[in-house]
Amino acid sequence: MTYVEDRGTVLDAPLEVVWDFMQKDEEFHPKAHATTLRNVKWKDLSEVTGIIRCEVDDGDGWRKMVARLTTIRPAVRVVEELEGPYAGSKMVFLYSPRGRKTAVDVLCYMRSSELSPQEIKRKQLRTFASAHAEDVPYLRRFARKHPLVRGPRS
Repeated sequence: MTYVEDRGTVLDAPLEVVWDFMQKDEEFHPKAHATTLRNVKWKDLSEVTGIIRCEVDDGDGWRKMVARLTTIRPAVRVVEELEGPYAGSKMVFLYSPRGRKTAVDVLCYMRSSELSPQEIKRKQLRTFASAHAEDVPYLRRFARKHPLVRGPRS
């Protein structure tokens, strides 16, 4: 197992807006990852857990991924990769309110039979940076329309 962490990301939106973007939005968030995710299928297992099956372009081509996501809103999301080159890997995403912003810290234990620990770390940090870059413009558009940001209409 290779330990990888990505701490200190701050999103320019309140915590509840970030969670609505990730869990409820059907307009902006799907577009954010349109070039890196395809054939996405989701199945709820419980109120807080689901299985995602998809193909991911991680910069080296498309790979199939099956993962279990457990989400405890508004604090944490745990991702367990079940199938694919990183099967057995686990990631924890911690979300913390910072006033009108949201801090995101990610802690991972990554497994791969194909990559060295240095390659795993490099690739995972690149994936986090790419996902962040994809999300930010769409989160901004979503936040501008969100009632918590927009405020009540007069």
